[in-house]
Amino acid sequence: MLGYIEAINLRRSIRNYSKKQLDSKLIEKINSFLKAPNIGPFGNKPRFILIEKPEARKQEKVRLGTYGFIDNAAYFIGGCIEKFEFSEVDYAYSLQRIIIELTRLNLGTCWIGGSFNRKDYQKLLKTQENEVIPCITPLGYKASKKSLRERLGLVLTDGSLRKDFNTLFFENDFESPLIFNPNESYHLALEAVRKAPSAVNKQPWRVLKIENKYHFYLKRDSVVGKTKTSDLQKVDMGIALANFKLALEELNIQGKWHIADPNIGDLEYIITWIA
Repeated sequence: MLGYIEAINLRRSIRNYSKKQLDSKLIEKINSFLKAPNIGPFGNKPRFILIEKPEARKQEKVRLGTYGFIDNAAYFIGGCIEKFEFSEVDYAYSLQRIIIELTRLNLGTCWIGGSFNRKDYQKLLKTQENEVIPCITPLGYKASKKSLRERLGLVLTDGSLRKDFNTLFFENDFESPLIFNPNESYHLALEAVRKAPSAVNKQPWRVLKIENKYHFYLKRDSVVGKTKTSDLQKVDMGIALANFKLALEELNIQGKWHIADPNIGDLEYIITWIA
């Protein structure tokens, strides 16, 4: 089976799915991922469910539309989390860990934050008034052909073009870029951050290393912004934090998440990893 770092490198958004069904053993394994104690860096645990679209339509009278962005998906993962300042971070962190496990099983996924009907998922998840659904993902085997939107060039890349390592990661201050060293374990974990998908491929994460601390910041972009239902750039941060942690786990490196804002620069501080 693929390691975490290899799965992070290989994973791509899939928008057109094969009609091949998932067998019962695979569904059982997927449900075990969804029930695992995936707690975010801020200590909150989202809840997720696996949804089979035909069954949901038959039993709950919901359509699970994705406004033309996804073709032929019969399975979805939906989830919710109690609303708080960093709910999108914890939610995306947990879902990305699940998505990488699915990638290791050769299953396709695609982050969807704005182009789906939340009311359908609220019904299926039985959400409470204080719970939100930041994102969902379809799930299944990749089709042999690209979707119509992809063939027409209507889908923005989710990562084929990446910012350089030394434009995202810094040491001591934001004027001193880190230079990638493939023999340095933490640089490999930061490279996993660089490979994370993000809304409109804006890659809003910035990391400042000071001694044994890695401070994660959000660089806001007006093109993405916030919606009424979700802060998509905090979703991006959760995905990046998950990749960082998964890489460290594979490299057998210990540490912990902590709030330790060094008050440097004018970017939006999120959290710190202490090595």
